[in-house]
Amino acid sequence: MRGITSAWLMVAALALWGVTAAAQGQGGKTTVKVGVTDRPDNAALYLAYRRGYFDQQGLSLEFVGGGNAGQDFVPALGLNQVQVAAGSPSAGLFNALNRGIVIRIVADWAHVGAGDDATFALVARSDLLDSGAIKTLADLKGKTIAVGPNHGSVNDILIAEALKKGGLALGDANLVLMGFADGIAGLTSHRLDGALMIEPLVTMVEGKGIAKVLASAGAVIPGAELAALYYSPEFARDKDAATRYMVAYLHGKRDFDDAFHGNKDREAAIAILAQDLPRVPPEIWRTSRPNVCDLNGEVNVANIIAQAEFYKKDGEITGPIPDIAKFVDMQFAQGAVKVLGRR
Repeated sequence: MRGITSAWLMVAALALWGVTAAAQGQGGKTTVKVGVTDRPDNAALYLAYRRGYFDQQGLSLEFVGGGNAGQDFVPALGLNQVQVAAGSPSAGLFNALNRGIVIRIVADWAHVGAGDDATFALVARSDLLDSGAIKTLADLKGKTIAVGPNHGSVNDILIAEALKKGGLALGDANLVLMGFADGIAGLTSHRLDGALMIEPLVTMVEGKGIAKVLASAGAVIPGAELAALYYSPEFARDKDAATRYMVAYLHGKRDFDDAFHGNKDREAAIAILAQDLPRVPPEIWRTSRPNVCDLNGEVNVANIIAQAEFYKKDGEITGPIPDIAKFVDMQFAQGAVKVLGRR
């Protein structure tokens, strides 16, 4: 399974660091170890943390780094070496579930929004679009396109569905694996004709005149689950603490939505995020498209199952498709909504 070696190495490192289950911290607060990356999609988590929402719920967070992507924390979650993390419903996750690693999928983290949602998009070089060499998705035949760093993720689904909309199959284009950031250099040097991009890179290539959106994920795979919030089974059994965590988490998600979708106190939110995500300049927060999350935490289970079916057909899942519904537990989001109200 791709990435499983690095993930298990991280588990070993966490064990050496003495990471344990949620415990009573200072002042009687419950300590929760949360796996994090330095990606911008952690913004809402940091808003909730800096604004004291977890503290108000009697929780003390300890952030644990070490994963390149959220799914790298899945083995550590299965062993309760972290209690909470977020990750994509990738082939790697489904293979981990088939290997006996148990987690709980408890809330939406990010999903593809409506038709104009280009937080995840297929972009094409501006010169090709301006000259008419590429007008529609059908014109991608024979073109070289970067499709992300690895197979077995929603990237595969987006490019497959985009090509299908143009009447093309996967073999009709020259698809290459390349990191999202590396795709910018490839477009600039004309080694690439197009690339899959995520925000804030989409805004960056548009602003520099390098590329433009040819197909937004919202127009191709609307509603697709991009990432979910996961609990370890042990943390999920502490229903009181797990629900209180969810209250704080959804409070942060709603603050993020108010700031970046509703333009409410946006500058105050940007000032907070500069503390925890310094690699993202304030101007990027002001201009890039914000991701979309269900503010009641509801997960698109049907789409997660559809993604698993796609990866199985593509040969990325070894063994059967896991019983996804068995790992989904919405009681904490439902409990949080009773506290916060429905949005």
